[in-house]
Amino acid sequence: MRVAVVLPRGMHFSPNGATSIDLVAHDQALASRYKDQTWIIGASVASPWDDVDFRGQSGASNSGLVKLIIGELKRDMPDVIVVHQHPSSAAKIARAIPNIPVVLYRHGLLKTRGGLSRWIKNWQLRKLQRIVFVSNFLQQKFLDKFPHIGTTLDVIPNSLDTDFWRPADKKIRQVVYVGRARADKGILELVEAFRQSDISNWNLKLVLGVQTAEENNFSDNIKKVIQKFPNIDIEINLPSIQVKSHFAQSSIAALPSIVEEGFPRAVVEAMSCGCAVVATARGGTPEATGEAAILLSEPSVEEIRKVLEEFMKDEARIFQYGKKARKHIENRLELTQVIGQYDDMLVELISEPSK
Repeated sequence: MRVAVVLPRGMHFSPNGATSIDLVAHDQALASRYKDQTWIIGASVASPWDDVDFRGQSGASNSGLVKLIIGELKRDMPDVIVVHQHPSSAAKIARAIPNIPVVLYRHGLLKTRGGLSRWIKNWQLRKLQRIVFVSNFLQQKFLDKFPHIGTTLDVIPNSLDTDFWRPADKKIRQVVYVGRARADKGILELVEAFRQSDISNWNLKLVLGVQTAEENNFSDNIKKVIQKFPNIDIEINLPSIQVKSHFAQSSIAALPSIVEEGFPRAVVEAMSCGCAVVATARGGTPEATGEAAILLSEPSVEEIRKVLEEFMKDEARIFQYGKKARKHIENRLELTQVIGQYDDMLVELISEPSK
């Protein structure tokens, strides 16, 4: 089976600066039983992954990029097209290539601005053969807005290679945050909570993904906030292997997102690396963690500080939660187990009549 995976705007298919969606697409391409017939199309990047057939396109805008992607798809016709995240791009591709099934793969909440916007989205989505969500939370939120969509829906949780994402032999007294440099990720609250804690022999490591001007400005602000605190350190746009290293050696991962995440990849990575995880009980995060993490009802400075201090004063409890987290990922979210759902979905699409 020939599978084309499309990454529209906002993606960066490279080990340097990859988004969580890029990581999911990359992992699936390598683990799929159709890996030898899978290629990925997206915006050109300087140093793409070299272990996957990546076909970079140089569109100046998203509409220009999608036009180039459609041209590439028509030159080398696949059996199935998987479009990550962007519904209007998926709909354009489905209209341009009507005889090939198109899947929309959603990682976050679908935003609509009103009645007209919802009608347009409904019209776009009806062109698709299937919609995949990374959590039951996202699927239910979608059905609340589009109860009569008529398109087949699936849930395939984010998974990863636990042999790669594994704990270091020795953990250090470090709290780590990994994620995009945005105010709605709870980073400022985390920094202030750590600063107020009465534990002096721990470090806080901030590993920030910066792709936009807004994220760059926010990361600059964070640098100013932490410059007087030598036990708080910041790193920008690290490759996956370095991100893994920070998770692997850190005892605690604090990921107190304010927004409702679909199925947070960073949380799964941290748990696989044996971190005691502190996150928020919002969105799809409880589906990702089960009972193997501490989930805050409100990511306030006081709540974050309290749970961090409780952990940092009890290293036996850290070990217990880290071990529980690792086991949860091995049992539920190991890539080799979950990839079968993805491959089976592709097979089903071939046998279904086109829309």
